[in-house]
Amino acid sequence: MKVIVLISRLVWRIDVVRRRASHRRTRAVGLAAAAALAAMLATGGCGAGRPTRSASTAANGAGPLHAVGAQCPAGDPAGRGAVAGAGPHGPVPRAPFLVDPNSQPAMAARQDAANGASAAAIAAKPIAFSVGDWLRDGVQAEVAARSAQAERAGATAVFMVYAIPHRDVGAGFSAGGEPDAAAYRAFTRQVAAGIGARAAVVILEPDSLAQMDSLPAVQQRERYQLLNDAVDVYGGLARTSVYLDGANCGWTAAPVIADRLSRAGVRRTRGFAVNVSNYYRTGDEIARAEVIAALIGGAHFVVDTSRNGRGPTDGNIRDPWCNPPGRGLGAAPTTDTASPRADALLWIKVPGASDGECGRENPPAGVWWPAEADELVRNAES
Repeated sequence: MKVIVLISRLVWRIDVVRRRASHRRTRAVGLAAAAALAAMLATGGCGAGRPTRSASTAANGAGPLHAVGAQCPAGDPAGRGAVAGAGPHGPVPRAPFLVDPNSQPAMAARQDAANGASAAAIAAKPIAFSVGDWLRDGVQAEVAARSAQAERAGATAVFMVYAIPHRDVGAGFSAGGEPDAAAYRAFTRQVAAGIGARAAVVILEPDSLAQMDSLPAVQQRERYQLLNDAVDVYGGLARTSVYLDGANCGWTAAPVIADRLSRAGVRRTRGFAVNVSNYYRTGDEIARAEVIAALIGGAHFVVDTSRNGRGPTDGNIRDPWCNPPGRGLGAAPTTDTASPRADALLWIKVPGASDGECGRENPPAGVWWPAEADELVRNAES
């Protein structure tokens, strides 16, 4: 899963902050800043770097798992291991979601109007705004700008927060994050201040729970502490719906991620997010998410459908999570879902952004790729 925040997009966003402060166009970000941005990347192949099959027998008292799709571990949501609980905490996300006129595909469409039909089609849909350490001093301003824009439009802003220390430790493609726990706690409060009393959805730290095994014990403890702190801060916002990392069908067994979600404070959130930013089919992700929800007392969830219109690749290619060919846009963001526990389908990954070179001479991670955008639109779920 790896929703990579595009370097070109981020350079532009930093320039926006500077322009707002000075009311004039600033010079381009220097090479040193660009190098720092290259380290940041917000979930471009998140959760997909090293997909692992789950054990056939569930941990933590749950019953055996079975496959609901080609690679999706699931089970019986009503079976052994289900626990009673209060259900989701926090407001129900309300559509419409914000369509950002300054999103990366919107910028691409404006820059190449003659060949930007696919970019324009993608830009017409709501896409999450990625928030991370690359925004530096501009984080609160950037979040506040989109929150206010959504409020004026009668919409809900969606934010994908991706800045936890030791980010993407398991795969490394999006390595980075805030330098330490104190910096992350301060970052959390800046983001929350930018949202304020406005309606918002926060997708909190994709990869952070699925990659827990890649951290030493002391860093695991710190990560749980930071996630719990963030849960309390964002959960304290009256109109914000918070979702923790629920991984995806090809990565972490439902009982394993359920245990980690519990330790991260999921019962004080709305729930968790799945398929960020992979290609598994919506129905399979919902089936697995229902199992997870049953194991943690009825939490709700959201599904990233940005690129899952054709499901995962069935081809024998290296790193099948990384720019697999022949994929298509999934269902447009909506709160009209197939499950009472599925609060929304969202585009959390930016469709048309490369996951990386992938060993196949694709564009570098985060670069807008017109050919991929064309393919996603051409193969879009009808």
